[in-house]
Amino acid sequence: MEWLALAMWVLAAAVALPVGAGSFSAPPLGLVAPLGVAGLALCVIFAAGGADAATLMWVAAGLGVAGAAVTGAGAAQLIAGEVPGSPAGHAEEYASVFAGIAWPLLAVAGTISVLAALAADGTL
Repeated sequence: MEWLALAMWVLAAAVALPVGAGSFSAPPLGLVAPLGVAGLALCVIFAAGGADAATLMWVAAGLGVAGAAVTGAGAAQLIAGEVPGSPAGHAEEYASVFAGIAWPLLAVAGTISVLAALAADGTL
């Protein structure tokens, strides 16, 4: 289960990195990249440490939920305000595309992290 979580966190972190380009117009999007990279780092440490580091997966699950919530809040700001000729221009468009991809990936990575943490605790 930890390998599936690791694969999902790699995808989520790779897609979350370009989302920060939209933080000029939607400040919450600036938090998406650090949350994605932190979740990936915790998942890598968990995969290396095994069941002794199950707490790390619970924290990674929380980071996934927080990342999905922050992505949704930032995307709502991008969608709500249409300012023609804004200085960000294409950066907003790219950030909104990557935010649309990152939101479900972070939610799924958080869910799989919960399953991996339950498996490591022996509950699942």
